[in-house]
Amino acid sequence: SNLNGEIMKLLGLLLLLAVAASFAQPSDILIYADVELGYGTAVTTACGNLWPGANVNSYSGGTAGQTSFNNDLASQAWDIVVIESWYYDSDGLDWMMVNDVYDTTPIFASCWEWTGGTSGQMTLANTMGVSGAAGFGAPVIPHYAWDSGHPICSGISDWGWNDPGLGILNARFTVSSATPVTGWTASPTVGQAGICVAGNGMSVISGYTPAYSNSAVPLWENILGFMAGTPALERSTWGEIKTLFDE
Repeated sequence: SNLNGEIMKLLGLLLLLAVAASFAQPSDILIYADVELGYGTAVTTACGNLWPGANVNSYSGGTAGQTSFNNDLASQAWDIVVIESWYYDSDGLDWMMVNDVYDTTPIFASCWEWTGGTSGQMTLANTMGVSGAAGFGAPVIPHYAWDSGHPICSGISDWGWNDPGLGILNARFTVSSATPVTGWTASPTVGQAGICVAGNGMSVISGYTPAYSNSAVPLWENILGFMAGTPALERSTWGEIKTLFDE
């Protein structure tokens, strides 16, 4: 009957609102992400998709962008902080200040200069639970989900990536307290970790650079959602809810 249909639509709406209310909604997000050669915008796109009302301060472009990022990091508390450094010299970023806020702030960090940098890159890696990093470049090699049930891996079937024509592109991690989610071998292997959940359980350190992933935007949505405490929602759930309003 029409009454039953309206009741089902109401219940569907209530379910939708309940799910939305349970999701964390970060207000302030700070990003430094290199944007060059057609890569690097996926993280800001993902933020807009997830939280269109959030205040996102995003910088790129080497020294000038790194300085602005540092100034903003020092100016206030942030709900999420992201560094995706794969193109410019990363020494202009204040890695030690990022290290200082790690205890209270979800951090994402990837860097092509983990071992070559001179401003605290590896100090942060050690704090986040990575004891060793070996950078590498071409050729493009396969990447694998080691924990396919983890929210970061949800819905990602293509772990391929592109070579933007640089030297060091990614890193193989050896972990201490970090927990690998993906890696560079088909099964978990010491010294081959890629994306890792840091020791504090809410941050992510990555030897796999999302910027030139074939699944860059959905992967970033998963990473950011995990950092915000938002579990990945199965697409089928949204589909089931939507059908209630299409009848």
